[in-house]
Amino acid sequence: MSVYEMLPVSPDAEADFAVTLEDDALAPLFGRGDTVMLKRSTDLADGDIGLFYSRQGIEFRQFCQDSQGNIYLFCLNRERKADDLMIPADAEKPVCYGKLLLDKPVPLPED
Repeated sequence: MSVYEMLPVSPDAEADFAVTLEDDALAPLFGRGDTVMLKRSTDLADGDIGLFYSRQGIEFRQFCQDSQGNIYLFCLNRERKADDLMIPADAEKPVCYGKLLLDKPVPLPED
């Protein structure tokens, strides 16, 4: 589990806050020590990457929701796919602190 400190951003930035990555969950896109920008938002679409609080702690995960309302939180670094989460539709939903701002979408994992 990681602990992220919210860093300030310029008032004219699209982002609401930034954090420095403390692990390799976003590899190969970003590495440990990189600073990423986030927008406060709970409006997520399949494939969006968010900073979530779940039963595992505070983690970056890629969001996906199926037609039954089950939520899947994928670790972008597929070497850590054992850390993926499936949250049933009737369970407490994870809290999303913000959505990672990216230049282009990231495909959902195939495995």
